[in-house]
Amino acid sequence: MKILHVYRSEPNDDVKKLVEIVSEGRDNETFNLNVDAPDYDKLVDMVWGADQTICWW
Repeated sequence: MKILHVYRSEPNDDVKKLVEIVSEGRDNETFNLNVDAPDYDKLVDMVWGADQTICWW
């Protein structure tokens, strides 16, 4: 199972720990929205390629 983690802001220690727990034994990718110009086309492709997408505020 492939999980995509989308971060709206820089993850804090709690979020990092939760990501670690959820991702254990699975393939995972990350996408950061907290950059100047996020590549939304790439994000759409990544969402379609993932089995599960989790958005972290």
